Amino acid sequence: MRAWKNNRGLTLIEVLVSLVIVFIVFIGLSGSGLLVLEENIKNSLRDEAVSVAEREVQHARNLPLDNVVSGIRSPVSYPIRGLVVTYTPSWAVNILDGSNRQLTVTVAWTRRGATYNHQVATIVRQ
Repeated sequence: MRAWKNNRGLTLIEVLVSLVIVFIVFIGLSGSGLLVLEENIKNSLRDEAVSVAEREVQHARNLPLDNVVSGIRSPVSYPIRGLVVTYTPSWAVNILDGSNRQLTVTVAWTRRGATYNHQVATIVRQ
């Protein structure tokens, strides 16, 4: 019988096992990447909602005090990362006294069937 020489190579089984391990690692990484991407999109949508709320507050501050009243404002749509998102701002006004009102602006939007909102409150003076 001949003695086995030290063959420097991999068997087919070793290659297949290595490929399976690499495949499992890549599946885990791709799932993590998709999760990070989804959270990043949610953050971008929330950042835009904050901007919408701030614009609403500035608009209210430029109005005469008697025109600052509760109600749903006109929806606004913005393209964000290839998506067109519609934000619906609403105002809730609490009269504090003759020259001060508390304004609460709520901005609502929908993403994948879930409704999100951002709320900001301020005092509007005459």
